[in-house]
Amino acid sequence: MEENEFHQRQPLLADSEDLEEQNLSSTSPRVRNGSAIKIEMEMSSCERVENTKFPKERWKTCCAIIFVVINFILTTASLSITHELRNPSLPPLPDFALDHLPYHKWALDISEILIMIATIVAALVVVFHKHRCILIRRICVIVGLLYGYRAITMIVTVLPSANPEYHCDVQLNHTISTGEVVHRVLKIMSGFGLSINGQHVYCGDFIFSGHTMILILCYLIIVEYTPVSSWCWLLHWLLWLVAITGVLMLMVSRGHYTIDVIIAYFVTTRLWFMHNAIIANRHFQQRSSTNHLGRLWWWRLAIWFEENVKGPVPAQFEFPNPWSFSFNSVTSKSRTRDPARDI
Repeated sequence: MEENEFHQRQPLLADSEDLEEQNLSSTSPRVRNGSAIKIEMEMSSCERVENTKFPKERWKTCCAIIFVVINFILTTASLSITHELRNPSLPPLPDFALDHLPYHKWALDISEILIMIATIVAALVVVFHKHRCILIRRICVIVGLLYGYRAITMIVTVLPSANPEYHCDVQLNHTISTGEVVHRVLKIMSGFGLSINGQHVYCGDFIFSGHTMILILCYLIIVEYTPVSSWCWLLHWLLWLVAITGVLMLMVSRGHYTIDVIIAYFVTTRLWFMHNAIIANRHFQQRSSTNHLGRLWWWRLAIWFEENVKGPVPAQFEFPNPWSFSFNSVTSKSRTRDPARDI
Protein backbone atom coordinates (compact mmCIF):
# COMPACT_ATOMS: atom_id res chain seq x y z
CA MET A 1 0.00 0.00 0.00
CA GLU A 2 2.79 2.42 0.87
CA GLU A 3 4.60 1.71 -2.40
CA ASN A 4 1.43 2.35 -4.41
CA GLU A 5 0.83 5.65 -2.62
CA PHE A 6 4.44 6.70 -3.34
CA HIS A 7 4.09 5.92 -7.05
CA GLN A 8 0.80 7.85 -7.18
CA ARG A 9 2.31 10.94 -5.56
CA GLN A 10 5.33 11.10 -7.85
CA PRO A 11 3.45 12.38 -10.96
CA LEU A 12 1.81 15.03 -8.80
CA LEU A 13 5.19 16.23 -7.54
CA ALA A 14 6.58 16.31 -11.07
CA ASP A 15 3.62 18.37 -12.27
CA SER A 16 4.03 20.86 -9.43
CA GLU A 17 7.75 21.25 -10.19
CA ASP A 18 6.94 21.95 -13.87
CA LEU A 19 4.42 24.58 -12.84
CA GLU A 20 6.96 26.26 -10.54
CA GLU A 21 9.56 26.34 -13.33
CA GLN A 22 7.02 27.87 -15.72
CA ASN A 23 6.09 30.52 -13.17
CA LEU A 24 9.73 31.36 -12.54
CA SER A 25 10.49 31.60 -16.25
CA SER A 26 7.53 33.93 -16.84
CA THR A 27 8.37 36.31 -13.99
CA SER A 28 12.15 36.20 -14.09
CA PRO A 29 14.12 38.25 -16.65
CA ARG A 30 16.45 35.27 -17.10
CA VAL A 31 15.32 32.67 -19.62
CA ARG A 32 16.98 29.26 -19.43
CA ASN A 33 17.64 27.44 -22.67
CA GLY A 34 19.79 24.46 -21.96
CA SER A 35 23.00 25.83 -20.50
CA ALA A 36 22.56 29.33 -22.03
CA ILE A 37 21.21 32.21 -19.94
CA LYS A 38 19.68 35.36 -21.45
CA ILE A 39 19.85 38.47 -19.26
CA GLU A 40 17.76 41.52 -20.26
CA MET A 41 19.31 44.82 -19.19
CA GLU A 42 17.90 48.32 -19.57
CA MET A 43 19.98 50.97 -21.34
CA SER A 44 21.31 53.77 -19.24
CA SER A 45 20.33 57.38 -19.92
CA CYS A 46 23.73 58.09 -21.51
CA GLU A 47 23.32 55.14 -23.91
CA ARG A 48 19.84 56.32 -24.85
CA VAL A 49 21.22 59.79 -25.61
CA GLU A 50 23.96 58.29 -27.78
CA ASN A 51 21.43 56.16 -29.69
CA THR A 52 19.08 59.10 -30.24
CA LYS A 53 19.37 60.59 -33.69
CA PHE A 54 19.84 64.34 -34.07
CA PRO A 55 19.80 65.00 -37.83
CA LYS A 56 21.60 68.09 -39.05
CA GLU A 57 19.09 68.86 -41.84
CA ARG A 58 21.18 71.71 -43.18
CA TRP A 59 18.53 72.68 -45.71
CA LYS A 60 16.07 73.33 -42.89
CA THR A 61 18.76 75.35 -41.13
CA CYS A 62 19.11 77.48 -44.28
CA CYS A 63 15.33 77.97 -44.34
CA ALA A 64 15.43 79.14 -40.71
CA ILE A 65 18.20 81.63 -41.52
CA ILE A 66 16.18 82.95 -44.48
CA PHE A 67 13.17 83.29 -42.16
CA VAL A 68 15.06 85.47 -39.66
CA VAL A 69 16.66 87.57 -42.41
CA ILE A 70 13.26 88.30 -43.98
CA ASN A 71 11.82 89.39 -40.63
CA PHE A 72 14.87 91.55 -39.88
CA ILE A 73 14.40 93.28 -43.24
CA LEU A 74 10.73 93.83 -42.40
CA THR A 75 11.72 95.38 -39.07
CA THR A 76 14.21 97.77 -40.64
CA ALA A 77 11.72 98.69 -43.37
CA SER A 78 9.11 99.38 -40.68
CA LEU A 79 11.60 101.62 -38.87
CA SER A 80 12.38 103.46 -42.11
CA ILE A 81 8.70 104.32 -42.52
CA THR A 82 8.08 104.98 -38.81
CA HIS A 83 10.84 107.59 -38.86
CA GLU A 84 8.69 109.64 -41.24
CA LEU A 85 5.47 109.15 -39.28
CA ARG A 86 6.72 110.51 -35.95
CA ASN A 87 6.26 114.10 -34.78
CA PRO A 88 9.66 115.42 -33.60
CA SER A 89 8.09 118.47 -31.96
CA LEU A 90 6.26 116.39 -29.34
CA PRO A 91 7.85 116.21 -25.86
CA PRO A 92 8.62 112.83 -24.25
CA LEU A 93 5.75 111.01 -22.57
CA PRO A 94 5.58 110.97 -18.76
CA ASP A 95 7.56 108.01 -17.47
CA PHE A 96 8.01 107.16 -13.81
CA ALA A 97 11.46 105.59 -14.19
CA LEU A 98 12.89 108.08 -16.68
CA ASP A 99 11.64 111.02 -14.63
CA HIS A 100 13.56 109.80 -11.57
CA LEU A 101 16.74 108.39 -13.14
CA PRO A 102 19.72 110.63 -13.95
CA TYR A 103 20.44 111.02 -17.65
CA HIS A 104 23.85 110.02 -19.05
CA LYS A 105 24.49 109.98 -22.78
CA TRP A 106 27.38 107.51 -22.52
CA ALA A 107 25.16 104.85 -20.91
CA LEU A 108 23.76 103.86 -24.32
CA ASP A 109 27.26 102.92 -25.51
CA ILE A 110 27.75 100.81 -22.37
CA SER A 111 24.45 99.04 -23.02
CA GLU A 112 25.39 98.23 -26.62
CA ILE A 113 28.87 97.04 -25.62
CA LEU A 114 27.22 94.62 -23.20
CA ILE A 115 24.89 93.53 -26.00
CA MET A 116 27.89 92.72 -28.21
CA ILE A 117 29.56 90.76 -25.37
CA ALA A 118 26.41 88.73 -24.66
CA THR A 119 25.86 88.08 -28.37
CA ILE A 120 29.44 86.85 -28.87
CA VAL A 121 29.21 84.49 -25.88
CA ALA A 122 25.85 83.10 -27.07
CA ALA A 123 27.22 82.69 -30.61
CA LEU A 124 30.24 80.77 -29.29
CA VAL A 125 27.95 78.43 -27.34
CA VAL A 126 25.97 77.71 -30.50
CA VAL A 127 28.96 77.36 -32.84
CA PHE A 128 30.83 74.95 -30.55
CA HIS A 129 27.74 72.91 -29.71
CA LYS A 130 27.72 69.42 -31.17
CA HIS A 131 24.17 69.85 -32.48
CA ARG A 132 24.63 73.42 -33.66
CA CYS A 133 22.29 73.06 -36.65
CA ILE A 134 19.34 72.26 -34.38
CA LEU A 135 20.18 75.20 -32.12
CA ILE A 136 20.47 77.57 -35.07
CA ARG A 137 17.03 76.54 -36.32
CA ARG A 138 15.45 77.04 -32.91
CA ILE A 139 17.04 80.42 -32.31
CA CYS A 140 16.25 81.65 -35.82
CA VAL A 141 12.57 80.76 -35.39
CA ILE A 142 12.33 82.72 -32.12
CA VAL A 143 14.38 85.70 -33.33
CA GLY A 144 12.42 85.80 -36.59
CA LEU A 145 9.12 85.86 -34.71
CA LEU A 146 10.37 88.59 -32.38
CA TYR A 147 11.50 90.76 -35.28
CA GLY A 148 8.19 90.16 -37.05
CA TYR A 149 6.20 91.23 -34.00
CA ARG A 150 8.46 94.25 -33.56
CA ALA A 151 7.94 95.32 -37.16
CA ILE A 152 4.20 95.50 -36.45
CA THR A 153 4.20 97.08 -33.00
CA MET A 154 6.56 99.94 -33.80
CA ILE A 155 4.59 101.17 -36.82
CA VAL A 156 1.02 100.88 -35.51
CA THR A 157 1.67 103.23 -32.55
CA VAL A 158 4.42 105.82 -33.02
CA LEU A 159 5.63 107.27 -29.74
CA PRO A 160 7.54 110.54 -29.37
CA SER A 161 11.25 110.20 -28.69
CA ALA A 162 12.13 109.37 -25.08
CA ASN A 163 15.37 111.35 -25.43
CA PRO A 164 15.08 114.72 -27.20
CA GLU A 165 18.89 114.95 -27.32
CA TYR A 166 19.27 111.79 -29.40
CA HIS A 167 20.38 112.60 -32.97
CA CYS A 168 17.74 111.64 -35.52
CA ASP A 169 18.14 112.04 -39.26
CA VAL A 170 16.18 114.81 -40.97
CA GLN A 171 12.73 113.78 -42.16
CA LEU A 172 11.85 113.88 -45.85
CA ASN A 173 9.56 116.59 -47.20
CA HIS A 174 7.81 114.10 -49.46
CA THR A 175 6.37 110.61 -49.32
CA ILE A 176 9.14 108.10 -48.88
CA SER A 177 9.83 105.98 -51.96
CA THR A 178 10.71 102.30 -52.23
CA GLY A 179 14.30 103.12 -53.17
CA GLU A 180 14.73 105.30 -50.10
CA VAL A 181 13.33 102.53 -47.89
CA VAL A 182 15.82 100.07 -49.40
CA HIS A 183 18.67 102.53 -48.85
CA ARG A 184 17.73 102.97 -45.20
CA VAL A 185 17.35 99.22 -44.71
CA LEU A 186 20.87 98.61 -46.02
CA LYS A 187 22.25 101.39 -43.83
CA ILE A 188 20.64 100.00 -40.68
CA MET A 189 21.70 96.43 -41.50
CA SER A 190 25.30 97.54 -42.06
CA GLY A 191 25.39 98.71 -38.44
CA PHE A 192 23.55 95.65 -37.09
CA GLY A 193 20.86 97.93 -35.67
CA LEU A 194 23.18 99.53 -33.11
CA SER A 195 23.72 103.23 -32.46
CA ILE A 196 27.34 102.95 -31.36
CA ASN A 197 28.58 102.73 -34.96
CA GLY A 198 26.65 105.80 -36.12
CA GLN A 199 24.42 103.96 -38.61
CA HIS A 200 21.26 103.96 -36.49
CA VAL A 201 20.02 107.51 -37.10
CA TYR A 202 16.33 106.72 -37.58
CA CYS A 203 13.94 107.14 -34.66
CA GLY A 204 10.61 105.66 -33.69
CA ASP A 205 11.49 102.03 -32.85
CA PHE A 206 10.23 102.10 -29.28
CA ILE A 207 7.60 99.39 -28.74
CA PHE A 208 9.18 97.08 -28.03
CA SER A 209 12.85 97.42 -27.00
CA GLY A 210 15.20 95.54 -29.31
CA HIS A 211 18.12 96.05 -26.89
CA THR A 212 16.20 94.35 -24.08
CA MET A 213 15.09 91.57 -26.41
CA ILE A 214 18.67 90.65 -27.41
CA LEU A 215 20.05 90.83 -23.86
CA ILE A 216 17.37 88.52 -22.47
CA LEU A 217 17.52 86.15 -25.43
CA CYS A 218 21.30 85.72 -25.15
CA TYR A 219 20.93 84.90 -21.47
CA LEU A 220 18.21 82.32 -22.17
CA ILE A 221 20.30 80.66 -24.90
CA ILE A 222 23.36 80.32 -22.68
CA VAL A 223 21.41 78.96 -19.70
CA GLU A 224 19.45 76.47 -21.81
CA TYR A 225 22.31 74.98 -23.83
CA THR A 226 25.18 74.84 -21.34
CA PRO A 227 25.46 72.20 -18.59
CA VAL A 228 25.02 72.99 -14.93
CA SER A 229 28.57 72.83 -13.60
CA SER A 230 30.88 75.03 -11.54
CA TRP A 231 32.14 77.28 -14.33
CA CYS A 232 28.84 77.30 -16.25
CA TRP A 233 26.98 78.29 -13.09
CA LEU A 234 29.29 81.29 -12.82
CA LEU A 235 28.76 82.06 -16.52
CA HIS A 236 24.98 82.02 -16.04
CA TRP A 237 25.19 84.51 -13.21
CA LEU A 238 27.56 86.77 -15.17
CA LEU A 239 25.22 86.83 -18.16
CA TRP A 240 22.30 87.56 -15.85
CA LEU A 241 24.21 90.57 -14.48
CA VAL A 242 25.10 91.64 -18.03
CA ALA A 243 21.42 91.56 -19.02
CA ILE A 244 20.30 93.53 -15.95
CA THR A 245 23.11 96.08 -16.31
CA GLY A 246 22.46 96.48 -20.03
CA VAL A 247 18.78 97.22 -19.46
CA LEU A 248 19.60 99.63 -16.63
CA MET A 249 22.10 101.52 -18.83
CA LEU A 250 19.46 101.65 -21.55
CA MET A 251 17.06 103.33 -19.15
CA VAL A 252 19.71 105.77 -17.87
CA SER A 253 20.43 106.83 -21.44
CA ARG A 254 16.69 107.21 -22.09
CA GLY A 255 16.95 104.94 -25.10
CA HIS A 256 13.50 103.50 -24.37
CA TYR A 257 10.46 104.05 -22.23
CA THR A 258 9.83 101.73 -19.29
CA ILE A 259 6.85 100.19 -21.06
CA ASP A 260 9.11 99.24 -23.99
CA VAL A 261 11.38 97.26 -21.67
CA ILE A 262 8.48 95.56 -19.86
CA ILE A 263 6.80 94.49 -23.10
CA ALA A 264 10.13 93.26 -24.51
CA TYR A 265 10.70 91.16 -21.39
CA PHE A 266 7.29 89.51 -21.51
CA VAL A 267 7.21 88.93 -25.27
CA THR A 268 10.73 87.46 -25.36
CA THR A 269 10.46 85.18 -22.33
CA ARG A 270 6.93 83.95 -23.05
CA LEU A 271 7.73 83.22 -26.67
CA TRP A 272 10.85 81.33 -25.55
CA PHE A 273 8.88 79.32 -22.96
CA MET A 274 6.07 78.46 -25.39
CA HIS A 275 8.47 77.37 -28.14
CA ASN A 276 10.50 75.20 -25.75
CA ALA A 277 7.33 73.67 -24.31
CA ILE A 278 6.24 72.67 -27.82
CA ILE A 279 9.54 71.07 -28.83
CA ALA A 280 10.05 69.31 -25.47
CA ASN A 281 6.61 67.68 -25.08
CA ARG A 282 5.07 65.25 -27.53
CA HIS A 283 1.59 66.18 -26.35
CA PHE A 284 2.03 69.76 -27.60
CA GLN A 285 3.14 68.48 -31.01
CA GLN A 286 -0.27 67.00 -31.82
CA ARG A 287 -3.60 68.69 -32.47
CA SER A 288 -6.02 68.08 -29.62
CA SER A 289 -8.71 69.85 -27.63
CA THR A 290 -6.35 70.15 -24.64
CA ASN A 291 -3.37 71.46 -26.61
CA HIS A 292 -4.00 75.18 -26.65
CA LEU A 293 -0.48 75.88 -27.93
CA GLY A 294 -1.56 74.22 -31.17
CA ARG A 295 -3.69 77.30 -31.88
CA LEU A 296 -0.61 79.50 -32.32
CA TRP A 297 -0.20 80.60 -35.92
CA TRP A 298 3.48 79.62 -35.91
CA TRP A 299 2.86 76.22 -34.28
CA ARG A 300 3.17 74.29 -37.55
CA LEU A 301 6.44 76.09 -38.33
CA ALA A 302 7.97 75.02 -35.01
CA ILE A 303 6.74 71.43 -35.50
CA TRP A 304 8.17 71.27 -39.03
CA PHE A 305 11.64 72.26 -37.86
CA GLU A 306 11.56 69.76 -34.96
CA GLU A 307 9.74 66.76 -36.46
CA ASN A 308 12.92 64.67 -36.85
CA VAL A 309 14.52 65.55 -33.50
CA LYS A 310 13.65 62.52 -31.37
CA GLY A 311 14.73 63.63 -27.92
CA PRO A 312 16.13 66.42 -25.76
CA VAL A 313 19.35 67.88 -27.17
CA PRO A 314 22.24 67.11 -24.79
CA ALA A 315 24.79 69.76 -23.83
CA GLN A 316 27.74 68.41 -25.82
CA PHE A 317 30.51 70.50 -27.36
CA GLU A 318 33.09 70.00 -30.10
CA PHE A 319 35.10 71.97 -32.63
CA PRO A 320 33.08 72.78 -35.77
CA ASN A 321 35.87 71.30 -37.92
CA PRO A 322 35.13 67.54 -38.16
CA TRP A 323 38.78 66.73 -38.94
CA SER A 324 40.11 68.22 -35.71
CA PHE A 325 39.89 66.74 -32.25
CA SER A 326 36.83 67.49 -30.17
CA PHE A 327 36.28 68.40 -26.56
CA ASN A 328 35.21 65.68 -24.18
CA SER A 329 31.44 65.57 -24.39
CA VAL A 330 29.84 67.20 -21.39
CA THR A 331 26.29 66.01 -20.86
CA SER A 332 24.01 67.46 -18.24
CA LYS A 333 22.05 64.48 -16.89
CA SER A 334 19.91 66.56 -14.58
CA ARG A 335 19.42 70.27 -14.11
CA THR A 336 19.24 71.77 -10.66
CA ARG A 337 17.30 74.93 -10.11
CA ASP A 338 19.50 77.95 -10.77
CA PRO A 339 18.35 81.19 -9.08
CA ALA A 340 19.70 83.21 -11.99
CA ARG A 341 17.41 81.35 -14.41
CA ASP A 342 14.29 82.98 -13.01
CA ILE A 343 14.70 86.09 -15.13
